Amino acid sequence: MRRLLLLPLFVLALAAASPAGADDHQANVTASGFVPLNLKIPNGDRIVWRNNDKVNHQIVADDGSFSSAVLKPGESYAHVFVDPGTYRYHDGTKPTEKGTVDVTATRAVTMQRLGAITYHHAITLKGIIVPAATGGRVVIQAMEYGDDTFNTVATTTTTSGHWSALVRPGPNTVYRAVWKNVPSNERLVLVRPYLRLKQVGRKLFSIGVRSASNLHYRRVVIQRRTRHGWRGIKTVRLAHMRTSGSQVVVSASFKLRLAHGTLIRALMTRAQAGPAQYGPARSSALRV
Repeated sequence: MRRLLLLPLFVLALAAASPAGADDHQANVTASGFVPLNLKIPNGDRIVWRNNDKVNHQIVADDGSFSSAVLKPGESYAHVFVDPGTYRYHDGTKPTEKGTVDVTATRAVTMQRLGAITYHHAITLKGIIVPAATGGRVVIQAMEYGDDTFNTVATTTTTSGHWSALVRPGPNTVYRAVWKNVPSNERLVLVRPYLRLKQVGRKLFSIGVRSASNLHYRRVVIQRRTRHGWRGIKTVRLAHMRTSGSQVVVSASFKLRLAHGTLIRALMTRAQAGPAQYGPARSSALRV
């Protein structure tokens, strides 16, 4: 639900900024009405209305999707049209004056489906733009778990309509690509904590967990490989913590008496990984 509410915010932000590789279309507000009265543009382009009259005017969409402040003579208002469709608008100070914007679906950008990765690993985002021959810059935006807005994290260019960008998410992160003001579908990257199990003595072991979240005092299960699969033999609380930049490392030491050649691993469940990270997460198997 949270991400569904972001599109209006995204449109408002674009309305205030210059187009990202798209085009501007000029329109005038005059004493006799809007000039031109009807505009046809591709999706992603921006219309800039300028008040060329001697009195105040206001640009207001009939459906409420956009609205300017009251424009004094000489002032301008700009709006980016992301979605195709027909937009009817009027003058808020003189409602009988009307205009129309027809937005055609000539541009699109896609992003491939993504899955789960281990913390601190990079992932390559890929997609295409349509029409491919247009080219230009693709902006990669990310919204980390707990945030409610997208931030630009990378830019890339296209080759024969294809684009790619390398990113390194911390917590679970939603990504999208924006090309000529047109956003792609949103893709979620799930990030598992990184678990490392080590033997530091004949009966002494250590477990370390790295992530972008504070997992202090969370638990991991130590499992032993049996003929029937993995079976939990001990639960360990991660009592030690240190931070390094945005990375949080939690760890613990524990003792186990195991037969030589036993195969063990550490498991962190989804509940212990928490909402900002993905679980279950497992360490590599360790032979004692």
